[in-house]
Amino acid sequence: MQNYDIVYIKGNPSSGTLLQHDQINNSVIELIKSYSYEVIDSQEKNLSGVKIPKAKVYIGFSRGSRYLNKLDKSSLKISIGGISGTNVHLFTNSEDKILLGDISDLSIQGHFIICDRDKIKIKSLIDSFLL
Repeated sequence: MQNYDIVYIKGNPSSGTLLQHDQINNSVIELIKSYSYEVIDSQEKNLSGVKIPKAKVYIGFSRGSRYLNKLDKSSLKISIGGISGTNVHLFTNSEDKILLGDISDLSIQGHFIICDRDKIKIKSLIDSFLL
């Protein structure tokens, strides 16, 4: 199995619109495009049967973040709009209250947006870890 600098695990395609998923996925890819990367779909609720490539950095969006705690402890792990965990850097838009049970339009819209200051922090984390 090939090694990558970064593996990005997408969120649940059934939540949100295709446009919202395109928006968040494009935002993440914009942050990682200068490195070798692989994108993993999270079609299944359980990725235990899915081979996740080895990487130095793992990024999970929403449902995709639930797999971060099971991955290499020496890797950088970034959760966007998902769960936190030991050694997991969590980034959540201030409008995103989905994990608190708020499924209003404002919360759902916020769930699919990485604010600019978080983009800078995420990019800095990745760059300092990989360079």
